[in-house]
Amino acid sequence: MDFPVRAKWHPTLINSTSYQTALSGTRKLIYPYVGGGRHVGNTHILIADGVNTAGLSCAELMFPIKAHYLKKAVSGKLNLTPQDFLPWVLGEHISIAEVIADLDRIALIGKNWLAGNEVFAFHWILADQTGRTLIVEPTINGVEVIADSIGVLTNSPTYPEHMKRFQQRLAVSPTISALKQKAHQIVLTQRVPAATNTPTSRFLEAAIIKLGSATLPNQFAARNRLFNILNAVAIPYQPTMNDHPNFNYTHYISILDTSNQTYFFTYHDSNQVFSFSLPELLDHYPKTNQFLA
Repeated sequence: MDFPVRAKWHPTLINSTSYQTALSGTRKLIYPYVGGGRHVGNTHILIADGVNTAGLSCAELMFPIKAHYLKKAVSGKLNLTPQDFLPWVLGEHISIAEVIADLDRIALIGKNWLAGNEVFAFHWILADQTGRTLIVEPTINGVEVIADSIGVLTNSPTYPEHMKRFQQRLAVSPTISALKQKAHQIVLTQRVPAATNTPTSRFLEAAIIKLGSATLPNQFAARNRLFNILNAVAIPYQPTMNDHPNFNYTHYISILDTSNQTYFFTYHDSNQVFSFSLPELLDHYPKTNQFLA
């Protein structure tokens, strides 16, 4: 999780009975979730990713330059700021199909959230227990929905631009089968291009490994592979970043298990991996939000 703000993030349980939005008041929390969060102001928690009790996951990624929001609230719509979108997805839906069916009734408004003085540029990637993935991008063309994604997303540019570069780099036809075959050859010959700090190079490395690697036999092996991939494409923290206004680095790495509703989390400056079972958390912290580590 990259974020251009100096802040302390924590694995976080969201299990209150309701949540606040900036423009549409207080809404009922139907599905509690666990994810990565930080305090903004004295009372508000900004969540960057999470998995809910229905096995639906969502993560927000930075989308600078490309993000486009409406300027004013729209009558007859559920008006959400960009920071409200992820809590709405996880707190009120059980599947990607349900989110897609609900998207037409919302409007994304470029207004400040409940706390802070900035409107962040986000796009989102979702997954559910079916194995399906979804990408949602607010662009000049409106809220664009990509339902046939390969399940990889980094920061800007748009997903179609990432995929165009990916296909051109592999020099094959833009079909999934062709991309998988070429990616598999690259993985077998250990010629995976190492990522730099650019979103396009990080997308390329992650996409090649994801499409080109063999299916793993169990979740433990899958988690290890995911942590290795994410570590390889993470932007490392450097003390000199304190001297620059853009404090953008990988604050933490997380894995969201939609099958078991389990959240794995490691800080940028530690090798310790925290594991949190959402069903167990609900028993320990009934009807409350809670920082976990």
